[in-house]
Amino acid sequence: MATLDLEKMTEQLNLTFDKSVPSATMGLSALVSINGKVVYNRALGTIEKLNFKYEQDTIYDLASLTKPLATSLLLCKLLSKGKIALRDTVGDLGLFTKYQNLKNLSIETLMTHTSGLIPDKPLYMEGKNKASYLSGINKEAEKAVPFSREIYSDLNYILLGFMLEELYGKPLGDIWKEEIGDKLGLKSSGFNPSVEKERVAPTEVTEDRGLVWGKVHDEKSYYIGGEAGHAGLFSNSQDVWKLLQSFLNGKVIPEKVTKLAVSNRNVQFGGMFGLGWMTKVPAPVNRSESFYLNAFMGDFAPYGTFGHTGFTGTSICINTELNLICVLLTNRVYPTRESDGILSLRRHFHNAVFFNVS
Repeated sequence: MATLDLEKMTEQLNLTFDKSVPSATMGLSALVSINGKVVYNRALGTIEKLNFKYEQDTIYDLASLTKPLATSLLLCKLLSKGKIALRDTVGDLGLFTKYQNLKNLSIETLMTHTSGLIPDKPLYMEGKNKASYLSGINKEAEKAVPFSREIYSDLNYILLGFMLEELYGKPLGDIWKEEIGDKLGLKSSGFNPSVEKERVAPTEVTEDRGLVWGKVHDEKSYYIGGEAGHAGLFSNSQDVWKLLQSFLNGKVIPEKVTKLAVSNRNVQFGGMFGLGWMTKVPAPVNRSESFYLNAFMGDFAPYGTFGHTGFTGTSICINTELNLICVLLTNRVYPTRESDGILSLRRHFHNAVFFNVS
């Protein structure tokens, strides 16, 4: 069983966070657990202009943590029930037949970011509904060459979210609530939070939407109602930890599927993605365009560690051998997305944790 020098870790984390607030982010919630027990749980920061104080139960826009914590988990549940196979394509499943360029994209290539789709596209500029988004992705799919490279793309998970809605026959937010949120008793999590906005960390001050507070920050998600496969999930540190601990304990998907999901499936492309998860693996000679997205895990996280980041300033990092979970939630995009201090903060956070584990 892994052991932790709690006193030393706590000292290092407190120094890191005291230095980083408000230089890297106005505030944060951080949680660390080992062997199923929370050993560090701290919130700090204020936004005086908004009379907002960061608390341990503050809810954050998780941004791209939606990919592993919602879309990937729901697809893995279908996989475990034999309702889909990873090599099933959009065409095999009889979905979106109007959009012929999508038919050869498989669940596996979309989940592992090997579909060949470009990283991003302002789909809402062509229309603010599912049909226009599908049309925009279809245009990009004409040029995509699946299983040729690893390149991280929101478009992959937007399409996967639409596929889930077709396969389940209901909106993504309802699927997640019924299949994950309600079953785990996650009271502060979900899409389009209905709580008072004062419980939610504000994000960016934008030209077109003003201060984004209590609504999803990501534009592609916002303009189709806040429920998308790549962004839109909200939660607090305690709920995120509870979900991750349940994930490790086999209470969300079977252990066999979990191992599949968090293993590097892109070795042949010099990559590091599993099924929606970034993994820490030795750097190959020929690295993918997306390989160093896993650098947020720091210098001391062992190979086999996995996790993900979110644009708003969120991250999760997990090691199954150590039974260790790290949750760092911030709203580093307030008041502007131009701040990049979160990159250093994440590395220092994980260094303080993993250096003190044995």
